[in-house]
Amino acid sequence: MFFSILKFLGIFLEVVMLFNFVIFFHELGHFLAAKWRGLIVEEFAIWFGKPIWRKKIGGVWFALNSIPFGGYVKLPQLANGDIEGSTEYPAGTVPTAKPLDKIIVAAAGPLFSFLLACIFAVIVWQIGYPMREEASTTVVGFVVPDSPAEKAGIKARDKIVSIDGIPVKRWIGQGNDAIMWRVVRSEGDTVPVVVIRDGKELKLDTAPTRPEKTILTRRKTRELGIAPATTPFISKVDPKSPAADAGLLPRDFITHVNGQELVTPLGISNYLEEHPSEELELTIERGTKNNTKILKVPFRPNLPIIGHIVPDSPAERVGLKKNDVVLSIDGKPLKSSTALLKYVQGQKKEPMKFIVERDGKALPEITVTPAEAKQDEGGTRPRIGIAFDDKFGITYDPYGKGDTRHPGPEEQIRASATAIFNTFGAVTSSKSDLSIQHLGGPVMMMRVYYLLFEQTDGWKLALWFSVVLNVNLALMNLLPIPPLDGSHITFATIAALKGRPEAADELANSKPVQWFVTAGTMLILGFMLYVTFFDLQDVFGGRKSDKFPYADKAQAEAPAK
Repeated sequence: MFFSILKFLGIFLEVVMLFNFVIFFHELGHFLAAKWRGLIVEEFAIWFGKPIWRKKIGGVWFALNSIPFGGYVKLPQLANGDIEGSTEYPAGTVPTAKPLDKIIVAAAGPLFSFLLACIFAVIVWQIGYPMREEASTTVVGFVVPDSPAEKAGIKARDKIVSIDGIPVKRWIGQGNDAIMWRVVRSEGDTVPVVVIRDGKELKLDTAPTRPEKTILTRRKTRELGIAPATTPFISKVDPKSPAADAGLLPRDFITHVNGQELVTPLGISNYLEEHPSEELELTIERGTKNNTKILKVPFRPNLPIIGHIVPDSPAERVGLKKNDVVLSIDGKPLKSSTALLKYVQGQKKEPMKFIVERDGKALPEITVTPAEAKQDEGGTRPRIGIAFDDKFGITYDPYGKGDTRHPGPEEQIRASATAIFNTFGAVTSSKSDLSIQHLGGPVMMMRVYYLLFEQTDGWKLALWFSVVLNVNLALMNLLPIPPLDGSHITFATIAALKGRPEAADELANSKPVQWFVTAGTMLILGFMLYVTFFDLQDVFGGRKSDKFPYADKAQAEAPAK
């Protein structure tokens, strides 16, 4: 517990430092440009709130404040106040700055953000960042039973060629060539998916789940019910388990079972479902990339064990308990949780007779009748309220196999900008299921940083994400909406066109523009509060990860209500 707290604090400190450095560098651009162009700089502050330390140096107040987030520069000569923060200078007491100077100072923040993105991109280009197998593949590893993908005929090991008529080259990302993005971004009721199976190209029409509109929770995105192919990678082996008996070790890759390639951590269970009477032999890759050994070991799985009982479910009401070993259902021995789950779902509302073993003793027959339960994607389905523990003593690394990528700086910058424009296009499209509530604010950014730092070589991933974040910060700040930098550039440009430096201040101080400034500021603040409301739900468990939305249904029974 103590070391877990230390780990959390260490990662949190890394997140705070890196995120604040990104914002500090943006503000540094304003500060240096203002000093260069001779504008009055009242204060340069790190963080917000009451000052912990404050000192005047060279006519400028430098401060370290108490709320560890962001920073600001007070520039009283910019139109409608300063860029960030308020000023103590009364109106009309400072000389009017030239329009060109205002444009340079306002544009320096986004320019420095872009410069920092380029610096991070060069670093990532040199050191590389880990790319998980599941992120770069286009091969299907798992199809959720009764999902839109299964209904359309998509199968595990299918290689997806295109979605909605657009070629795909990877699974994860916000580019047009990413499978997840093509599904999320799709607009029609039916989305064609082209796959290659056994050397033949097939066109399958899918009907993605349409998320229900919600107000107080961030609605889910469209789903097909597929997961990417991943080679099972062992992170932990439980003692006195089937895995330990077979001699499996942490960092082993399980590549085949009885000669069939595994493309999902559920592969052993899936194989048992299809071949219940066969003895199993696993093919293992062990060792480093340059010194890999191929081993074949016999594997004797245990029977499915109940890992969780949903409170007040049919299973709990008839006396089933956690750690019960399921010997048979309706007289049929089922050797894997997937086989059990499929059988239970196939029974609809029919009673089922369970024979279970508890504390080494077989109990008398227990009859369980399913009850209707609401589905996340809509509708209901009969459930009994149990989750099966079918790990065989194996804990898999959630990130699986991977490699190191060294994308060039230009590729990283272009991909970051493309992701931003794609998101904007999706949010503003009247036919898209994506909306403003799917965007994220500072809380989401910091959460992403935390999740990245948790991973092996997470600091490399954090540097890669910093490229995206800085490009985002540069582009968003150029929007002509007060109090963003783009509004100051707009006012100064108008003054330059009129040929009078004071025109920018006159325009900014006019009542219509003041209303516009107030409205723009309220719009930005409202947007930040709106997305933060949903971001906090993600942080504190209001919404599950989108990494594999069907994961719970793939391995466990949903609650019966």
